[in-house]
Amino acid sequence: MKRFLGFVAVALAFLTVVFGPNSAKAEEPVVIAQQTWSASIALSNIMKYVLEEKLGIPAKILPLAQPATWAAMDKGDGSVDVKAEIWMPNEEAYWKKYVEERKTVEASLLFDNAPQGWVVPTWVAEKYNIKTYKDLIPHAKIFDINGDGKGDIWCGAGGWQSTQITRVQIRDLGLEKYFDPLVLEVWVFQAQLKEAMRKKKPILFYYWAPEWIWAVYDLTWVKLPDYDPAKWKFIPGKPEESYVACGWKPASVYVGYGVHLKKKNPKAYKFFKNFFIPMEEESKLIAELEDVPGNPAKPAEVVAREWVESHPEIVGKWLAGVK
Repeated sequence: MKRFLGFVAVALAFLTVVFGPNSAKAEEPVVIAQQTWSASIALSNIMKYVLEEKLGIPAKILPLAQPATWAAMDKGDGSVDVKAEIWMPNEEAYWKKYVEERKTVEASLLFDNAPQGWVVPTWVAEKYNIKTYKDLIPHAKIFDINGDGKGDIWCGAGGWQSTQITRVQIRDLGLEKYFDPLVLEVWVFQAQLKEAMRKKKPILFYYWAPEWIWAVYDLTWVKLPDYDPAKWKFIPGKPEESYVACGWKPASVYVGYGVHLKKKNPKAYKFFKNFFIPMEEESKLIAELEDVPGNPAKPAEVVAREWVESHPEIVGKWLAGVK
């Protein structure tokens, strides 16, 4: 027995010398926080696939709300390393706190000039002559979903900054008397959208591009007042102190990663420094995830694998200087 224990001790000492005390840490997975919108799901799976299959780095996807994601990256303990998408200016308060002030999070640009705002089906816009947000007022009741006599507008999911912003917009654009904000998880709303489009029922909602709905449905943006910094004073969690009386400026979209990743896994850090994706490619990716007429849904893992293997030029740029 003593000989056996002695052998074990020698073996452990040998492993420590050969692999070093930090070898286990090198095998810790890169944790990618995934939010509920389709692009975040698609991109997080692409990131995971490339890390594991092209770089040999273990990776894990963690569904997590935005506030918790930012806080976890800020901690720097490896519980969350990456946020698949950061939308600016939607997440401006987090950006200022963690990227600019605390400098615990870095970001690489995925694409810019992404539109967002209020949307109706094109047939609704044409039938009721809806061009601007003011044109919604005399027709508010056609957008009534819950039967209370007021129109409803989907503002987004709980926990999204854009949801808070849209609620403030409704108030400060003078529509609170005519419309109620509707807050639902995105998959619940998308089911309502599919039904409304199938039955040709009016529906009004906040949305953005790129997204699969633009490839499937004929939709029209409702014109809001042009973006004006003087009319955009949003304070997260404090709607009573916020003022948003204009439309969105075109968004810039980033991938975010904790600065601690540079030490935890230098190869992964370099990969995310290089990461980008053309907006039109993201649109195609998202459409592959959705179950709509003529396009049966594919699992996110399958979509990610097929896209990566068919886009060697883009993937090659991600991996430049990494291997």
